[in-house]
Amino acid sequence: MIREIQITPPLATYINQASLTDLRTINYIFGANGSGKTTISRVIAGTDGYSHSPLSWQGDITLERMVYNRDFVERNFNQEGPLRGVFTLGENQVEAEQEIAGLMPEIDKVNSQISSLNIQLDGEEGLVGKRKELQDLEPDITKKCFIQKQIHDEYFQVAFTGVRNSADSFKNKVFTEAASNTADLLTLEELKDRAQTIFAEGVERVSSLSILSASNLIEVEEHELLEKVIVGNQDVDIAGLIEQLGNSDWVKQGRQYHQQNPTTCPFCQQTTDGNFSQSLDEFFSDAYDKDMVALQRLATGYQTSTDQLRIAVQSNVERGNPFLNDELYSAEAQTLVERLNGNSVRLKAKLDEPSRKIELEPIKPLLEKLCQLVAEANEATSAHNLTVANLATEKQKLTSQVWRYVLNELDEDLSQYQTAKNRLTQAISGMEQSLRVKNEQVRELNDQIKELERQTTSVQPTISAINDLLLRFGFTSFLLGEADEGRHYKIIRANGEDAAHSLSEGEKTFITFLYFYHLIKGAQAPSGIISNRVVVFDDPISSLDSDILYIVSTLIKGVMEESRDDNSQIKQVFILTHNVYFHKEISFSMTRPSDGALNEESFWQVKKHEQGSTVVRCQSNPIRSAYELLWEDIKCGNISSVNLQNTLRRILENYFKIWGGISKDEICALFDGRDKLICQSLFSWVNDGSHSIHDDLYINHGDQTNEAYLRVFKDIFDKSGQLGHYEMMVGTPDN
Repeated sequence: MIREIQITPPLATYINQASLTDLRTINYIFGANGSGKTTISRVIAGTDGYSHSPLSWQGDITLERMVYNRDFVERNFNQEGPLRGVFTLGENQVEAEQEIAGLMPEIDKVNSQISSLNIQLDGEEGLVGKRKELQDLEPDITKKCFIQKQIHDEYFQVAFTGVRNSADSFKNKVFTEAASNTADLLTLEELKDRAQTIFAEGVERVSSLSILSASNLIEVEEHELLEKVIVGNQDVDIAGLIEQLGNSDWVKQGRQYHQQNPTTCPFCQQTTDGNFSQSLDEFFSDAYDKDMVALQRLATGYQTSTDQLRIAVQSNVERGNPFLNDELYSAEAQTLVERLNGNSVRLKAKLDEPSRKIELEPIKPLLEKLCQLVAEANEATSAHNLTVANLATEKQKLTSQVWRYVLNELDEDLSQYQTAKNRLTQAISGMEQSLRVKNEQVRELNDQIKELERQTTSVQPTISAINDLLLRFGFTSFLLGEADEGRHYKIIRANGEDAAHSLSEGEKTFITFLYFYHLIKGAQAPSGIISNRVVVFDDPISSLDSDILYIVSTLIKGVMEESRDDNSQIKQVFILTHNVYFHKEISFSMTRPSDGALNEESFWQVKKHEQGSTVVRCQSNPIRSAYELLWEDIKCGNISSVNLQNTLRRILENYFKIWGGISKDEICALFDGRDKLICQSLFSWVNDGSHSIHDDLYINHGDQTNEAYLRVFKDIFDKSGQLGHYEMMVGTPDN
């Protein structure tokens, strides 16, 4: 059955959205003429121009809709032709009915299964369906994916190009990469380091650093002359004296002075002979001179290599290689230079005192540290230059590695999402397959029933039933007969003449209602007689007298009672009316609580305001009498000027003139001054307004006019001694 009706504006008198929710098996809708009831019946019927207002069906199973309203009357009661035949099971129906009765529970069972499957798939009344569960997976995984973009976007904008500004696009890219990405998984720091080069703009080659070499310096450190005591010939007669002094280097220096003045001793300034000069020359022999020349060459070479090494070290600093650890390199270089300087000083001391033994501090450990820093920088430089040479390829490679890292971060989320998606997809697929099977079962069962109906259907039982009702209700001037070889009806007089053009409005309404009533039990085609259906009665007693009104009420109450049976083909009933007596008659129930409604029914009121029509649900039956409804319009405080005119007139006429016997002049005489003029104007206005339509070009009653007349309206009851009745009807705190 229908769970909800949505009226989508603009539609007829509905300016704003209106809805009827939580509908029940029997639904009473009361409203004045022109308030918007027929619009509701047309929405249910799906009339052209009204189908954009949706209906929600229980279990997503759409039932046949049978709607009695003025559209039905105009469509079916065509005086230029016969009524369409209502087919029912014919005379040979016993066996067919038994077979159909056996098939109907099967159809209901399968339809119940279909409804259950639809509820599981699409949900109902707070229950979330599998399709919604599957749909809800997407926003959650989309959010989690986009969080990764926000975390890493600062460094990897190039890798995220094209999907940075759309969460859905980023999520789709994640799924695409998950299906094909086989890149190496690097750490975040490795990715950031590579991105600084590969994703940077204007990347250029970097020059390698000079290789530092000091093999000559290391050889000097190990030379034997450094530890050799270089002295003169020990066989000379003065050798003992020099050895006793222990300072051959001092004697060597004195020899230079003696060569300049051969007759004077450079040490004691005494006169010397030729033997002393010969002894000095023999002491400092060729062997001594050779050692000194070698030592001088050693010192000179060491200084040259030192200068070259300093230049190489400084050159590496000046190149500005981004991969060189400048701070550490400079510190190590400074230590090396200081050690080289110290060694140079020691060599100079050896030259000055050849007889001394010296030991140079090793530079190899310091040089190895510098060489290690240079090697690391050159290795990074080579990788960088290779990357620059293959930048396009490296960008693509790094992009894949970035996405591989993102996939690793999302691994658990993607796994949970895929598991849930697979589970829901399989469940939905299975349910949809079951639905296809169940729907095919229903089609097969319905085909069997249609075949049985075609074999046995006839319009004659309907003709007999309607004619019997006409006779019982006193309509003896016409009856129904067959037309078009038993496919349609015609309305004839007792003598067989066509009576369609001579029917009164009441007769036409009654015969049309009886036709619809029997249509509920059958169909307008030889098949579809027993299909489940929703029945709508929209003002079925507009032109009927009280006797026929009672008959119609009785027949409709029978339909309502039938709808309460789960095995009935009538699954839901809507009754729309403006007639208070008919509403009270049709809705009467001895079992209904006075302040509530039965479980299978709902009550609604359709009201037309200046802002358009509205539909209001009532917790209990809102209709008591027509006179009370007039007062309800006044109490609502939201009524148009035209409706207010008619409402005030009917209250004043009913209460004072018809029931109380008080004339207009007697009431006006109770007022003085300006209020008397307003009172007279009020009676003039209500009588005028209720019987004519004002042209707004000449007369315009605004809110202030309404307020003035409503005030005087209350004063009429006050001055006539009837204030208690007024307060009772408007519902003051004391009443």
